[in-house]
Amino acid sequence: MYQKLQSIKTADKADEPIAESDSLALSLVDYYEHHGSKLKLAEACYYAGRVFYERRDFTKSLHYYNKAVSALPHSDTPDLEGVIYSQIGYVFSYQDLPEEAIAAFKRSYQFCKSQKDTLGMIYGLRDWGKELSDHERYDEALRILQESIQLTKAKNIDYLYYGNKSNLAGLYCKLQNYPKAKAEINEALTCVYGPDSSGVLTTAANIYMTIGMVDSAEYYSKQLLKIGTIYARCSANERLAEIALKRGQAKEALHYLTVYKNLNDSINETTNTATVAKINALYNYQRQEQENAELRESNQRIYFYLTVACFVILTLAFIFIAVYLYYTKHKETKSLRSEILEQAKKWQQTQEEKALSEERKKQIQECDIRKKFYNFADNSMTFAPNITDKDWQELEQVINTVYPRFTERLENLCDISATERQICLLRKIDIAPVKVANLLNKSKQAISSTRERLYEKSFGQKGSPTQWDDYLQSL
Repeated sequence: MYQKLQSIKTADKADEPIAESDSLALSLVDYYEHHGSKLKLAEACYYAGRVFYERRDFTKSLHYYNKAVSALPHSDTPDLEGVIYSQIGYVFSYQDLPEEAIAAFKRSYQFCKSQKDTLGMIYGLRDWGKELSDHERYDEALRILQESIQLTKAKNIDYLYYGNKSNLAGLYCKLQNYPKAKAEINEALTCVYGPDSSGVLTTAANIYMTIGMVDSAEYYSKQLLKIGTIYARCSANERLAEIALKRGQAKEALHYLTVYKNLNDSINETTNTATVAKINALYNYQRQEQENAELRESNQRIYFYLTVACFVILTLAFIFIAVYLYYTKHKETKSLRSEILEQAKKWQQTQEEKALSEERKKQIQECDIRKKFYNFADNSMTFAPNITDKDWQELEQVINTVYPRFTERLENLCDISATERQICLLRKIDIAPVKVANLLNKSKQAISSTRERLYEKSFGQKGSPTQWDDYLQSL
């Protein structure tokens, strides 16, 4: 069994796939629960967690990681505990649970620091900083990533140094500090490490596209088509379609957009909602298992007492239990019936709201002014559209007719300029941001920044362009 534990450990360290090793991992856990040391049980649970993580079964993965932490001897190898919390962070990050992920990565770093494990500290800081950056906590992320880079430089760990440079470049791009972003990504590209290549090339393509170096953006996007992850290839195809459209290459643009749509559909088939529900179910499952164990123990005691009790007491006990269960069941049935009726009512309301939303969309789609603006958008790549004030007024009137008091409610949120109003009207009728930019003679980044600014002015906190679009659709 020890040889089997070492084999799965070696395969994982060598970045070989272990997703199909679930039966081996479970047999190791079962064996070390009854034999060997607690440390080996912790290792077996950890690699069971790694197997189920690769299988994207995050419920079981998190279960075995937590089991590994519980089994780990406190006096021995706390560095393994740091690795386990790092993996827990990846699970939470993948499920879009940022606060839990940040806490796990921070704890991993602290364990490694207590053991003076420099490599573990670098990984911990890197993951911690990336998670902070992904959720717009930029000042903290900048400090953490710079600390990680300093450690990699001091220890001459090149692949981590250049990988962190790429992460820092992406952060500077989010901060719109494009000179620093360009300088950092240029340095990162001098040494692209295999497992990090997809992320580095994606960051490079995004930065070069943003600063107008279209040829470089095209080059790295095409590289991603060969070696990128499905997410990287999806964004690369979208970027290449945008470049082709700007160059008037309609056939190439159509090809890239078709591939982008297929990849995007594949990504959207699996949502985080179901998996988050699984993680919640895991916590419920663990509590239920504990309650069942306590119930079994209680039943054994009751059985012993009943065995030695006299026949009369036993008979009375059965009568009491039967009556109690009858009234409890009756009460639960009544409560369940009420709950079902309430859920049915909510479902009916949801269906009515969906029907109203679909009807409004259909009304907008059938309006001549909406079709006119879509024609403007489709032709905006070849010639500048001649949009008159009358066109804008008619579009606003139609939207306010279908969505009563749309612009009035928009203006009540915050002060809004004429250009901002036009952007909101165009996004309300689902014209893509890149086409909005062409219609208004703006850059795509300017349109995104405007929507972010509108969200912050309206709600007093930072938000993404997509969050603003979602709010517009709800008005």
